[in-house]
Amino acid sequence: MADRRQSLLDAALSLVSEGGLDAVTIAALTERSGMSNGSIYHHFGSRAGVFAQLYADSYARCVAAMLPALDSRPASAAVRDLTLRYLDWVTANPSRARFLYAAPDHADPVAKQAEFAPVLTWFSDRTAAGELRPIPPWALEPVAMGPAHESVRRFLLGVFDLAAARELIADAVWSVLSP
Repeated sequence: MADRRQSLLDAALSLVSEGGLDAVTIAALTERSGMSNGSIYHHFGSRAGVFAQLYADSYARCVAAMLPALDSRPASAAVRDLTLRYLDWVTANPSRARFLYAAPDHADPVAKQAEFAPVLTWFSDRTAAGELRPIPPWALEPVAMGPAHESVRRFLLGVFDLAAARELIADAVWSVLSP
């Protein structure tokens, strides 16, 4: 059952990579995956359900790639490592990253918040200890990670060398969070 769901998600991701969100239709999914309409509706309920699950799956993989950075090292090293891990995940998974940036309205905010909770807890603990500038939780992703997000957007458009700018981006994120 899990393999069938993953095959459908892989087919959807492939279609998005080739033609954007509009390329993902039920007909295209059945053709690409070799599964029936019934299977798609059974597993996801609708096209929107496919997008919601693809978003959740991609976001979970992204966060999982960053979590090992959140350890007991000094905050500056951990924040820089978290940023670099995010950039490396994007570089290794451009289709998933492109989807995350193209389809934020398909995110389940409750699920996304639950997935991101360990990151918020780490930041909250480090802020309480005075190791990070106090930033409201809602601002962490858009404000603190802003330099990384804008760099990734340009990379995904093919107009920015993310590998060449990795260290500069990590420094920029740390400068926002430095106490």
